[in-house]
Amino acid sequence: METVNSSPNKSVSSSFASKVKALLMRAWRERWSEQQWGIHLKTVVNSSNSESKDLPEILLQQALVGPNPNALIIGYLKHTVLSQMIAPCSALGLIQKYDDISKPYCTIGLIELTEAIACNISVTSGMESSVVLCKCLQQTLHWLMMCVLQSLKAMKDSQQQQEYISIIDAASLAAHHIADNPTVQALLYVAMSEDQDNYRDYEQSVINVRGTLSQSLSDVLPSQTKQKVGTALQTLSKVQDMALPSQALCEVSNLGICPTINTLVTLEALLNPSSDVQPFTDQLCVSERLLHLPRSTLYTEIIRACFMGLNNCADSPDELKWAAFTYIKLPQVLRYMKQQSPNQEIGEDLFQGIRDLMNSVPLLDLVEIKLKCECLKYLIGEFSKNDLLDKTQAQLLINKRSTESATKIETSSQSSLILILRNEQQLSRIIKTLDNADSSKTPSDLMSLLCLLMSGRNLEFILAGASCTGKLQSLASKLVKINEFAKQTQGEMGKMAQTRTMLFDTSFLMLCHISQVYGLEVISPSPEYSDSFFVQWATRCLPEDGKYKCIDNFTPTDQSKVDLLIQHLLSGMDINKLNITRMNEYCLNFPLALQEILIAWEHGAISADTIKMIIEVIKNKMCCIPVVLCAWLCSYISMIPDKAREKPLQMIQMLQTSALNPDPDLNYNERYALMTPILQKLINDILPVSRRVNYTNYVPSDKLPSQVMDECIKGVFRLGWLDVKAVQTLEYLLNLCGSDWFCDRCIEAMLESSRLEDLNRALSLVFALFHMDLEHITLSLLFHTLPRLLQTTRYHSLLTDPRGNTLAKLSVMILVSAQNSKNAEKDTIPHLRRGRKRSRKEVELEDVEETECRPVKRSKSSSLEPQLTLDSEGFNFDFLTAKEDGETSPTFDTKDPLNKALANLMRLMNALSQDSQVSPRMSFIISFVQEAINCGSHNAKFILQFMPPQMVSNLLKSVQGVLDNRNILQICDLSTSIGRKVASQAICQNSRLKGPANSA
Repeated sequence: METVNSSPNKSVSSSFASKVKALLMRAWRERWSEQQWGIHLKTVVNSSNSESKDLPEILLQQALVGPNPNALIIGYLKHTVLSQMIAPCSALGLIQKYDDISKPYCTIGLIELTEAIACNISVTSGMESSVVLCKCLQQTLHWLMMCVLQSLKAMKDSQQQQEYISIIDAASLAAHHIADNPTVQALLYVAMSEDQDNYRDYEQSVINVRGTLSQSLSDVLPSQTKQKVGTALQTLSKVQDMALPSQALCEVSNLGICPTINTLVTLEALLNPSSDVQPFTDQLCVSERLLHLPRSTLYTEIIRACFMGLNNCADSPDELKWAAFTYIKLPQVLRYMKQQSPNQEIGEDLFQGIRDLMNSVPLLDLVEIKLKCECLKYLIGEFSKNDLLDKTQAQLLINKRSTESATKIETSSQSSLILILRNEQQLSRIIKTLDNADSSKTPSDLMSLLCLLMSGRNLEFILAGASCTGKLQSLASKLVKINEFAKQTQGEMGKMAQTRTMLFDTSFLMLCHISQVYGLEVISPSPEYSDSFFVQWATRCLPEDGKYKCIDNFTPTDQSKVDLLIQHLLSGMDINKLNITRMNEYCLNFPLALQEILIAWEHGAISADTIKMIIEVIKNKMCCIPVVLCAWLCSYISMIPDKAREKPLQMIQMLQTSALNPDPDLNYNERYALMTPILQKLINDILPVSRRVNYTNYVPSDKLPSQVMDECIKGVFRLGWLDVKAVQTLEYLLNLCGSDWFCDRCIEAMLESSRLEDLNRALSLVFALFHMDLEHITLSLLFHTLPRLLQTTRYHSLLTDPRGNTLAKLSVMILVSAQNSKNAEKDTIPHLRRGRKRSRKEVELEDVEETECRPVKRSKSSSLEPQLTLDSEGFNFDFLTAKEDGETSPTFDTKDPLNKALANLMRLMNALSQDSQVSPRMSFIISFVQEAINCGSHNAKFILQFMPPQMVSNLLKSVQGVLDNRNILQICDLSTSIGRKVASQAICQNSRLKGPANSA
């Protein structure tokens, strides 16, 4: 409307209006004070309750009758509002309709009234009124900016410039005083999401004021006025600063090395040598963000970890894994990081990172002496080849290293990294040769190639290089193809039959070796060979990680062939003269033949000399048969009592020894050398400790797993990084005892210290260690460990700060990492990573509140069922049911175990937050929420999405000022109506708890 008194929005009751006007006349004549006015007005209002809502309009009509406002009535109106006889928002809403600046003194009077009301407004308690207050304050500031804008425009053609300057001064000061209040700024931030159209209009008015002020009137407008407008605009811009920046959750800058990065690199190099680079790169990037590491520091720590690993593993079997990771896989990782950050110049950061690493001269010298090679020079060369460093940068670094090195290194041609790089260059040619070879015509050429691969340590170097280049699956598939070809003899005789037998034997042994070192998942994913003999046999019969397969899986193809095989073995005849046309039939029938022979030996029907003769016949030409028989014997021994194991163990010992009279033309020695470690890995777990070969006893018989775990993890904490022995011990204990036990022991060990530096180091290490099996350990943490610590009184000492805060940091960091890992796998092919099988206990935990077992992995994108809300799953959170009409509940993937675990944890913390006593577990809950906020808005939204609204109020009541307004805005989802209501209510509650509304 043009003026308040020209177009009222509603009819005013004449009787009530008459009474108020009469009261005003009496107050005018008798010069009542504001207190007297309030007392008499209350009498009139009480007698006319239904019309009291019209009171602001009546008073404004009377105050703005003339060209100047009636100061007495304006004062009465202000007193009426501040004494809460009428709602402040109704008065401010009425003032905002006045847009006639041709009566400047009336406008100034309304501006002063607006400032008095808005700066002294009392926050309300209802959720609805809190949101109304947000919108009202935003509209009030919008009206003040419009007063400034209209006055600036009217000054160009008006003679009343001084009056308009007064309006600009008054409106600018009022806007500054109103908006220079943390509570108001937070409520304006909520209003920004509540009504986006009106907020855009408000923002446009601010932009217009800024633009009009800068374009003209520089000579007319006094400098003081311009300063007041500028101050008001600067104050209004503070609303955009309410979003909190992320903070480092773990401080590692004071540590000599970064334990997290060092451990992640170690785990990747030793436990996941054949994995894709993407999941590992994602882990590094998440850790970089959580720890706030500069990119150059990240590169320094990655390369330092590689050199520490090379030093730790020199002259050991793991040296090849470290060399392959450092010189083949690491450049791929950095190249992938470069692709993920196209706007970031990787060369300068990598250059600086290597320069910083060169300060560790003793480490570099020691590695180069042990490996007999200029290790850093070769690594810089690999970076240069992959366009990660330009030639100038590479040469500068090489020159700097040569001048700072304390020793002169002469590179040996037999250095492991030289051989790794040399064989990696030949890998593509080897795979191409295997792929293009016509197996049906050139078995001798294929056999020559396989013999070349088996000679010396060639196979180890080739496999190490293939695992780090992603070519291991391709190489394994070629060997499966060769094995399939070689199993069919096609009635061949003489030299051709011998070659085909050796081809089958050699490819079988190679595939067994690959499966044992890199996991069965390397050979099983290819659908083309899923029905092949070796894939089927390895899946059903080959032991994995010390776990033997069911004895019933060893089934014969033809019992008559088993009987014929037994007859030939008892007679001492050459088994190659049997009428068996397929080599795989030997592998399938031999275990059952051996079972009959073993039973006969145990019952005295066969002598020990006959057994020796049979075993000698078995291992004379083929080495795959001893492997097959040992796999069966191990499964057999694992299910019989100790007293019955003597004769099967003797058979195994006989199978391990070399043949007495091997054929020199069949490359027996090379095949035997490859068979020996395969048999050792098969049988070590069933042999007595005293008879095991090259076996590391991770849990001695005189110690409990808990003792070994405590000693190992505390040693890692003292050291500050992970060595090879610790990796192997921890992986063994994780597989042995499960993720629940492993999570408990790690966290209890982490929380033993009270020194902040020790806690930070332990936190950094445990966070990385949990990546050994991130999915299962995260679920164990949420389902098992945290509820146990929160609900058991004797564990509350572990929740006292700084321990509780450290545990909260770890929980948030693991949640962020697990969620990022899950999201990265949604739209991509599953990555090739060795993972631990789920135990029965974990399946029960993950299937809590479900009637059917969930799939191992299930995501929104792959689910064919409609998405359900948590209401239908029994998670009856108030913030899901208390929703606006027409607004649906948020949808979640309720089959996702991570969502379910997080929802259960939030429900538990909500119940505990209602405790009237401030306890260590309350402190942990507060720290958990605060650390979730510190990790960034996107991650905070995921973690806090299941947080019930009353939990915010409970926390504010429990510890005054524990959450400031910025925290509240991060906790609540402002994209939903209920989220905005909860946020506005909590901000108002926070303001009341802290004191006056205008307090800092």
